Amino acid sequence: MPRERSQGTCAQTAPHLGVLFIVGVPIGHPDDLTIRALATLRDVDLIAAKNPQSTQALLSHHGVSATVTTYDRNNAAEKTPILLDRLRKGLHIALVSDCGMPVVYDPGRVLIAAALKEQIPTEVIPGTSAVVAATAMSGMDGNAFVFEGRCSGGIRTIARRLQLLRAEPRTMIFLPPVKDLQQMLRLISSTFGNRHVVLAFDLTKKTQNIVRGRVRTLLEGDPIHVNSSQVTLIVEGATLPRKGARKQV
Repeated sequence: MPRERSQGTCAQTAPHLGVLFIVGVPIGHPDDLTIRALATLRDVDLIAAKNPQSTQALLSHHGVSATVTTYDRNNAAEKTPILLDRLRKGLHIALVSDCGMPVVYDPGRVLIAAALKEQIPTEVIPGTSAVVAATAMSGMDGNAFVFEGRCSGGIRTIARRLQLLRAEPRTMIFLPPVKDLQQMLRLISSTFGNRHVVLAFDLTKKTQNIVRGRVRTLLEGDPIHVNSSQVTLIVEGATLPRKGARKQV
């Protein structure tokens, strides 16, 4: 187990402590689980899962039998001390989300922060990410991008957030609820103008569908795929004014 360096010193951990493994799982296709993640899920004493049903389906696909416990937003506060106690007693625990990496729109940070505070060893097992996957296939600039995450808080809140991003030159990535996508596109059109956008529905699943074009063209076309379970929205950044270009008034 590698020791974690902090400010030039090695954090010493008691040999009897268990390890908290932060494990990335597929965003759709079950065979996207890495070899290392699969080995970890086989070896740990307990898996703390946001959605035990989807985790059990993934484990079953790979022929893994494991003990799974629920760890979600509703019980994170009460479940964290229980899991910490098991880690103190030497049990190894894997923390997984329903898809992708824990912490990204997932309550995993509560357990991870508590484990770090008590100097319990933590280890990350990287996996797939809808954000990175969507950026890679978008064809837009991926050297620098802004992850804006979920669009919540009501129309006025979203509109204010978009206003603040009008001059943002980097590619922007959102994870809007599918049911709110049409409204989100209308706000982008009215706030950003007729930008290029990419809609990635159900990435890596059999139902995957990629829609590209300018936002107003998409709004005028066929209805957006409201039957999809997930969508990643990629929006091109603002074009920076060229040096020496006269400002239009």
